[in-house]
Amino acid sequence: MRHRPRGILIPIGGNENESILSRIIEETRKRNPIIEIITVATSHHEETSDAYFSVFDDLGLTIREIYIEKRSETEDFMKRIESCDGVLFSGGNQLKLTTMFGGTDFLRLLKDRYYNDDNFVIAGTSAGAAAMSNTMIIKGGSEDALIKGKLQLTNGLDFINNVLIDTHFTERGRFGRLIQTVAANPGVLGLGFGEDTGAVIYNGNELEVIGSGLAVIADGLNIKYSNMTDIGDGDPITVEGITLHVLGGKEIFSLSERRILRS
Repeated sequence: MRHRPRGILIPIGGNENESILSRIIEETRKRNPIIEIITVATSHHEETSDAYFSVFDDLGLTIREIYIEKRSETEDFMKRIESCDGVLFSGGNQLKLTTMFGGTDFLRLLKDRYYNDDNFVIAGTSAGAAAMSNTMIIKGGSEDALIKGKLQLTNGLDFINNVLIDTHFTERGRFGRLIQTVAANPGVLGLGFGEDTGAVIYNGNELEVIGSGLAVIADGLNIKYSNMTDIGDGDPITVEGITLHVLGGKEIFSLSERRILRS
């Protein structure tokens, strides 16, 4: 069993404003931290990196970009990961992140720093947040999310276990995706973050909501009934007893205790 991470995880629902980016800087506990922006997930990395360089410049910080097109290129950036204070995975396609980094020394080093270095920050927005857990959604529209077989999951980057993270949550009506996920995996907590909303997760457990929108947490531990194993693909799902928590900014939630702690 892995020990509690000493670093900090910051999943973001997408379209974040400066206040969330400034929180990333703050959580490093450094005056002038080194932040690496990893733009592998996007198909427009130059446009994405330019936007981040501009925003972080306004915040008084110079950042660096990591962009690769081949898995072998990860080796070129190991020393930069060893010396930085945090990383931010951009949005785009989360499958690009796992296919590029899965099984690499680059990913192992990131995990090692997250688990063993105080205040090392791993942040991700949109796809970068969705890929953080050990399981992630790669396919399934909101309109058919409660139809068996329409939702597809695969392995994520595995910075955190037993949660699943969905983004653009309220804007794209993704409640059904979270419900089907926890109905099929009742031990998993489904975390849904709206745009310009995220969380700072301390010790892999204590989650503080940040930003201007809402976070939704779906808990299937007390499900009384589900027809998931009795129906075929294409049939609608029935489930009784899912618990939903809706949290605004500054609320704190314990992932291990599955409850709101305080405002």
